[in-house]
Amino acid sequence: MKTNTIKALSAAILLASSLNAAAEMKFGYVNPERVYTETQAARRIEARLQQEFGAQQQALMKLQQDGINLRQQLSSSKLSSAERKRLEAQLSDKAQEYRVASARLAEDFNLVRNEEFAALQHNANTIIKDIAEKEHYDLIVQEAVFVTRKYDITDRVIRLLDEMK
Repeated sequence: MKTNTIKALSAAILLASSLNAAAEMKFGYVNPERVYTETQAARRIEARLQQEFGAQQQALMKLQQDGINLRQQLSSSKLSSAERKRLEAQLSDKAQEYRVASARLAEDFNLVRNEEFAALQHNANTIIKDIAEKEHYDLIVQEAVFVTRKYDITDRVIRLLDEMK
């Protein structure tokens, strides 16, 4: 009986001390989606991407429109056999050209975008670590199913990123 009482008391003391420790822990949360969309750096990245790849996107849209025009011409019942074959060959060439250009654009765009946003993420992580060290956070997470506003430090991270320029 005495050992059961000692075990129960030990368990109660451990539980009380762990609850006390949990109450003293400091948690934070950063919403990466907001960091990638609301910071001035993210807006500059998107503007640079548009400027750098805008002409290629326009050329791709022109290829697409050319293909649509060729399809409309092919749907005409007044075409001779030779004319139909010529238009089908042109359509096939345009479709191949579109696929190649589209794949190249997507690859180049994603490569540059990923590099730019990796640099933004690095800067955000540096700021988050600085906040954690200066304000003695025990844990700051960037992915969560649910977080109350009490723990959300995203606004501060965005503000500090915007101050970096």
